[in-house]
This record gives sequence, C-alpha cells and structure tokens, in this order.
Amino acid sequence: MTDKQPRIRAKITNDWVDYPHNDLSNAAWFFRERIKRAFAEKERTDGIFLDMMACVTMIAFSLEGYVNFIGAKLLDGKPDEWKDFEHETVREKIKAIRKITGIEIDWNKRPYVTTAKLVDLRNMLAHPKAHKAEPREWIAEGTDSAFKKMLRDYEPEWVKIISEAFIDEAYEDVEAIWKSLLAAAGIEEHESWSGGLQGFELIDYHRRTDRSDRQA
Repeated sequence: MTDKQPRIRAKITNDWVDYPHNDLSNAAWFFRERIKRAFAEKERTDGIFLDMMACVTMIAFSLEGYVNFIGAKLLDGKPDEWKDFEHETVREKIKAIRKITGIEIDWNKRPYVTTAKLVDLRNMLAHPKAHKAEPREWIAEGTDSAFKKMLRDYEPEWVKIISEAFIDEAYEDVEAIWKSLLAAAGIEEHESWSGGLQGFELIDYHRRTDRSDRQA
C-alpha cells in the first residue's frame, strides 16, 4: 500500500523522562486491588497467592525506586557521592537521605519498621535458596488425619509472612515513607511523575520522488 502522506522536514522534540517507580507503584496498587477483591469475594486460591507474591515484590521494588529517585535529586551534580549511594542497601540509602535532609526516622515504629521484613522478603524472592522445615522430627500425639493435615498445611516462614494484612501494612507504610521523604527533600510530588514534551514542528514540505514520478 502506497503511503499518500506528503514528505516533510520537521524538528522533532522528545524531552521525556521515565521514572520506573511510577510503574512499580502502579503495579503494586493493581495487585493489591486484585487481592482485596479476591478476599472480599471469598476466592482465596493458590492463584491469588501468586498475586500476593507479585504484590510484595512490587511494593519492595517501589520502595527502592522511591529512595533512588530522592537520592538522585539530592545528589544531582555530585557524581562521586551518587556512585557510593546507588550501591548501598535500601536501609543505608535511607540513612544517607536522613543525613542530608535531617528527617527524623524511628526504625522501631511504622512506617520504617516494616522496611526490614519487606526488604528481607524481596531479597529472598530475588535470590531464592532452599528452606528446610524446622524442626525436622519430633514426637506428637494425635490422630492419623490430624498428622496428615498438619503436614499438608505446613508453610515455610516466608510464606506465612505474605498475608493480606502484611500486604496492606507494607503498601501503606511504603507510600507513607515516600511522602515523608519527598517532603524532607523539598520535592513536589508532581516532579516525580513521568512525562515531558513530545512533538514535531513543521519546517517545510518535501516533494516525494518515486518511480511513477520518474516514468512520467
């Protein structure tokens, strides 16, 4: 099919910035809504647990994305300090932001107390290792059916952590941390949104030369 549009010369502008933390936080919100709806409708299944795993991962990634964004803004024009910052753990990055901004942080209370468990879960899912049941053997009294149910219902500790309540707590706390760090750094929330200017400006038209023109 022949392209009938005229050929033009134009100045192209693509002044756009993408901040990954926006997509990560949107994904966390999306999975959280699916999970809340599933529990409300009594549809708790293994498939929903996969959503729960994805949700806590996205929440943890959001936290790191938020912290990296704040750090990049605060250390703009300081490449050596940024190089040190970006290779630190999330906790150490938050400490660096605290040192720069003077924000008060209590690691023993929400929202910051949640970060330790969330980051541990993130690391476990990102770098999974075999987990053995504990204890391995013990003496118990009960029925055959009770023992079968006990073994069938066994869950490793990390699975027990990923509950609906923990997802709500982690999501709310990470968003609270985000807002407090933005305020401490003096950054307006709209400055953290992806976006920019895109378009093209006509310079002039350019007559298209094709085979039919040459044969005419």
